[in-house]
Amino acid sequence: MGFWENFDKDKKLIVAHRGARSIRPENTMSAFKEAIKNSDYIELDVAFSKDGVPVILHDNTLERTSNVREFKEFKKPYRLKDYTYKQLLKLDFGSWFIRDDPFKTIEKGIVKVEELKALKTQRILTLDQVLKFLKKHNFPVNIEIKDLSRTPYDKTAVKTIIDIIEKHVMVNLVLLSSFNHKYLRQAFKINPNIDTAALEAKNHSKDLLKHLKRLRVRSYNPSFHIADSDLIKDVSSAGIFVNIFTVNDKEERLKLFNEGAKAVFTDVLE
Repeated sequence: MGFWENFDKDKKLIVAHRGARSIRPENTMSAFKEAIKNSDYIELDVAFSKDGVPVILHDNTLERTSNVREFKEFKKPYRLKDYTYKQLLKLDFGSWFIRDDPFKTIEKGIVKVEELKALKTQRILTLDQVLKFLKKHNFPVNIEIKDLSRTPYDKTAVKTIIDIIEKHVMVNLVLLSSFNHKYLRQAFKINPNIDTAALEAKNHSKDLLKHLKRLRVRSYNPSFHIADSDLIKDVSSAGIFVNIFTVNDKEERLKLFNEGAKAVFTDVLE
């Protein structure tokens, strides 16, 4: 049994992009707790601290989603890879959401400031912590491995991440994805039972189907901007699931499902 066998064959899937990030700060436990209520699986991002701890963060820098500017020991450009996990634990990854209201859900009255303030301080999460939580709920997850090409963990990241997946006995609940397709080849060699997905944002690879088959992926995750009905049909017909990011309009999601997409990543859960 692999990742996709967790779902009914004909079911169209809603994926919580970085958790329920329109109503909670992204990639935090509060976002994941909300996401399991209204999605089929969660997507999150894994990168590495200076001392090699796999942590959940989308950006290469800390400024957008934390209060890092309040601490003198952190210096611009506030790169994640420059700080240890112990240092990162000093930061609050939740309060920025109230300040920025990124999806205007506070302004629209969808979520209340009091509700957000009542949450405990949102510390940076480790992959280990998140998988422990998701395993408890038997909830599937798409782990995106960030491109670590310019870090000391480029060659070891995949093995480290898979070790944690195996520790939590979550091989069948995890879909590994990355824009760095060499990581997908590494993952298959380390544990071919973990399903993988090739991410693409701008341009499809030349001879796309051949490329995907060489990678041994079961899924292709293209951006909404480069996905059309022909692409979805061709890739799906080759037995590869098509999962499209990021689509917040309900009508667009329905259109993509009708065209054959298996899953759609969204910031807005209903």
